[in-house]
Amino acid sequence: MASRVAATPATPRVVSRRAARATRRARASARANAGTSARDDDVDDAATLRALADEPESPKDERASKRALEIVRAARASKSALGSTRAWNSALRAVARAANEDDGKARVREVWGYMRDGKVRLNDFTLGELARGLCRASRDVPETLTTLREAVSLGATMNSYALTTMFAACKREQYAYRRAKGKWARDENKKMIETLQEVWNAGRGYHNGYSLANAMRTFQLSDREDLALEIFKEGEVKVLDAHALRCALQSYAAVEGLKSADEMYRRGKKEGVVIDVGHVNTLLYAAMESGDHVYATKIFDDMVAGAEPSPDVLSLVYVLSACAKAKEADVAMEYFERGLKAGIDYDISTIDALLKSCAKSGRAVDALEVFMDATAHGIKVRESTITLLLSAYQDIAAQPGQLEQALTIVDMGLFLNVEPTDRMVKALLRLCVAGDDLDRGREELRKACERGVRVTCSALSILAEPYAARGDIDGALDVIRSGKGMGIELKSGVFIQCVSARKARGDGDGALVLYKASRDEFDVEPSARIINELFDALGRKGMWEEALRILSDDVLSVDGVARAGFSETAVSHLVRAFINAGDLEQGAAALEIGKMLTNSANKLAEERLRAAQKRKLKR
Repeated sequence: MASRVAATPATPRVVSRRAARATRRARASARANAGTSARDDDVDDAATLRALADEPESPKDERASKRALEIVRAARASKSALGSTRAWNSALRAVARAANEDDGKARVREVWGYMRDGKVRLNDFTLGELARGLCRASRDVPETLTTLREAVSLGATMNSYALTTMFAACKREQYAYRRAKGKWARDENKKMIETLQEVWNAGRGYHNGYSLANAMRTFQLSDREDLALEIFKEGEVKVLDAHALRCALQSYAAVEGLKSADEMYRRGKKEGVVIDVGHVNTLLYAAMESGDHVYATKIFDDMVAGAEPSPDVLSLVYVLSACAKAKEADVAMEYFERGLKAGIDYDISTIDALLKSCAKSGRAVDALEVFMDATAHGIKVRESTITLLLSAYQDIAAQPGQLEQALTIVDMGLFLNVEPTDRMVKALLRLCVAGDDLDRGREELRKACERGVRVTCSALSILAEPYAARGDIDGALDVIRSGKGMGIELKSGVFIQCVSARKARGDGDGALVLYKASRDEFDVEPSARIINELFDALGRKGMWEEALRILSDDVLSVDGVARAGFSETAVSHLVRAFINAGDLEQGAAALEIGKMLTNSANKLAEERLRAAQKRKLKR
């Protein structure tokens, strides 16, 4: 290797370039803050625009946006070139900082119009600033792509930064939507996927690892792991990087399984991708999801031994959770100890994972020991910790004294400033049901409501369904009445559970009583599921008259069209009611009516009717 020769020190400059540049920027910033509209020359304007484009505190700055637009309009009026392309790019970024997004986009369009008409020389950064200013959500993608294509036709070059900006806008939108509403509706999701595919296809030949990773992640958030894997396998990006590999591991695991994900991981290492603990944790997460504790523990051993990146707390949580899913409490205990010896400082997430393993395996004593040890070490427990500890008693709640011991856990939680939640109340009620003490369950439900816990109707289902299963329909309805009186909002689910319980025991009359109570006493609108369950119960007992009455009263509207909630499944149950009553002709008529109401053929009902007709001929 050639030796390095020390450079001869140059004569110091009176003022360094960096200092001069800083001075110009300070002056420009001062002029911008002063709000002056005086224009010295293009150089000063360019420096001012660069200062306005900066984001020292917030990306939104209405004053900076308006000031930048003033400078651009003044330059346009005086037919000034406004300096270099960099100045125009700064102008695009600065005007995009408007407090209102629509104003920002409108100002970006105006500046772009000046650039286009003035035939400003464009560069790669121009496309990035256009994308950043115009694309704030998925709805902005079509206009942004049109503008970018126009810029390319004028000499700019498509680049991955502009593509990534559009993917990032869609990704932000998805995150916000999930936080607010949960999963996307089908039509909304379809539209988002079409938008993502449009961006991906528009950027072919210009994607890099970063835009690929953003595209894959956005598809994954749209619940389309298959499309994420598809664009990865296309080979559009030749050089694999760390970000894309992590997304690829997730998609391989979701679509093709853990084995394929592991093979991709080995390939990435072989190709020289810089591997970190996040990549291994992606594999451990997949192992947790599939309950493959053997794979999870082997990888963890390799991490501890140094063959893989060193494990962190998340690594241990995933291993313990994999053991929980496999109901391997002993293995979970062992690897919890190994994690401690490896220097991992466990936290409440680790404790919860270990408790989940104990709960899945019915190890109440071990779970209580883990809990007490955690509190002794000063770990602040949370609602999920108490809930998991309660769940560990599920299998032994019927044993003498165990239910009482489990109920004291709630008091321990209160002592530790853990307020009960709906999820905790449900775990507690399940224990009371498992311990065959429904009265105690009702008492605990009352106490929770008095404490102000926002108990949901599914908690009522836990208590009402056992009463219905025993044939105590009055008891089930009394639980529901009490819940309503305590402010619990009733849903059809509790009645569905009760009707289903009577159906399973061949009690069509009981199912009908529960259904009518939901409709007449509690004003719960009939749903497709409860109609299906009721017709199933009635069909098994051949109670076609009752089924037809429900069809007339609750399913058909005044004009004879089926309301939402009547399905092919309900039709097949109605046909079976006639079959079990021995009236095949009426069954055939019911089948035809069902076809008209659902606007579709019913193969299951047809097969049932055909089989009944064959049996009748053989007699």
